[in-house]
Amino acid sequence: MPDPTLNPNLLVAYARFEQNMGWRLGSYAKTVIYHSAKNHVCPICGGPKRDYASICYSCTSLRQQAEALGVAHLMADRIRIANYAIKFDQMYRVMDGYKRDRPESKDYCETLKYVLGDALVVHWSCLAHTSDGVIPSAWATIPSTTTSERYGQPHPLNGLVSPMLNKTIPEVKLLANEQKHRAIAPSTFSLDGSYSDKTLRHVLLIDDTWTSGGTAESASIMLKQSGAQRVTIYCLARIVDLDYCSRMIGQSVSDGYKQLAYRNGCPWDYDQCPMRNKR
Repeated sequence: MPDPTLNPNLLVAYARFEQNMGWRLGSYAKTVIYHSAKNHVCPICGGPKRDYASICYSCTSLRQQAEALGVAHLMADRIRIANYAIKFDQMYRVMDGYKRDRPESKDYCETLKYVLGDALVVHWSCLAHTSDGVIPSAWATIPSTTTSERYGQPHPLNGLVSPMLNKTIPEVKLLANEQKHRAIAPSTFSLDGSYSDKTLRHVLLIDDTWTSGGTAESASIMLKQSGAQRVTIYCLARIVDLDYCSRMIGQSVSDGYKQLAYRNGCPWDYDQCPMRNKR
């Protein structure tokens, strides 16, 4: 894909896209952050953590599980998540409802097209900038596992992503072999077919929600076991349970997450977006 930052007309179009996106999501979306003044945000997933911990409980648990299995070095190289889906708020309803057969599902899908378009089209060139200059060579979505009602069917997320990326890079297709695990379980997934080293150089693994992270990290580890050299995880929403946060970490941290807002910026590097610098 050519670098859109060099085309003034595209920059204007992308700015208009982001403005429309802000109008659509700005009243309820909360953009994921990766640091806070009081050190209560996990730098990996953006979830709540204790101020003295380097990462959150979930990410610590996944790291320990992977180390016990001897696969910690195969975990994702980078994780970026677009928005928080605080339990039972509007973004949570969007993430639950977009893949269901409901009247509002079409509108929810349109919302997620904006989120995906911002990351996969508008700021596509920024991804290479934040990945040591290595642009993705393939993309993949995580299939529904064996206990899902959608098992064996195309995942709705795949249908949203494929029109944006199929003309740019090839898809690496994954198969689900087991039920969903919150723990590290690389055997949950396998590759559907064989792929060249060139295709597997840098796989962009896209998922809809991150709760514990076990599903996405299991898929990442499987990809690296199958020959992927680099894996970047991009997720639409980080699920946050404020009641759990309040009980386990503190009410002030829970209140802080409630007060977060939508920020119109680069999903790959909010503070140093290389594309914005050329506008």
